[in-house]
Amino acid sequence: MSAPARTTGVAAPALVGHRGAAALAPENTVASFRRGVAEGAELLECDVHLSSDGVDAIIHDATIDRTAQEESPLHTGAVSDLTRAQLDRVLVGDGEHIPTLTEALDVAVREDGTRVPLLVEIKAPAAAERAVRILSEHFDQDCWDRPSAPAQVISFHPDALRAARTADPRIPRLLTTTSTSPEFFETAKEVGVVQIGVRIADARQADVDRARELGIQLNLWTARSEEELARALELGCDTLTVDDPVWARARMVGPTGT
Repeated sequence: MSAPARTTGVAAPALVGHRGAAALAPENTVASFRRGVAEGAELLECDVHLSSDGVDAIIHDATIDRTAQEESPLHTGAVSDLTRAQLDRVLVGDGEHIPTLTEALDVAVREDGTRVPLLVEIKAPAAAERAVRILSEHFDQDCWDRPSAPAQVISFHPDALRAARTADPRIPRLLTTTSTSPEFFETAKEVGVVQIGVRIADARQADVDRARELGIQLNLWTARSEEELARALELGCDTLTVDDPVWARARMVGPTGT
């Protein structure tokens, strides 16, 4: 299939490195976040669960079963049933470990010292308060008033975003979904999000129009194929989540592409 064309005059969306750069390095690892930065992702995304002793763990699934490599000392079990010390022993590809949120934040920095904003997805709602506390302590308080905040808290769970708002209302919030509904947009307004996320396959022009009406940004996720990338670009969005920033950028042709 030929590369999808950009619509003339339409700004290219900012690329979000999904779980770092999930197609190029083991997902949600320090190596993956570093690769996402190196390959020019304008934002990075990570997923947060809690260990049994209440420590953050950057991993997508509720268990380690899928991502633990065969020779890992531990290769099965629920994240919430394992202590952080046990999670530290898990190998998740190429000898990489399950990082903490602080470790992910520490590598989300370009060579020139500028930050790559991190979309911190709360997978376990109980992790919201801890994640927000880490973000609040990691950055200067005035950074949240700048045009580009160093992080956003995102979730499929409205209650997680409500908890994040209570813990620190200054940190931007993003509500994401597989498909939208009138109730979804009402919840987005109630939670006070700056951005919504919609799965590419389920996104409609009406979602783009509604986000514009509300004055909030639109994220589309996750472009892994030519067809998904073409659809996202045709619809238009502010940020576009991809597993491979190099692949996506090479196909974003047009006046704003490279």
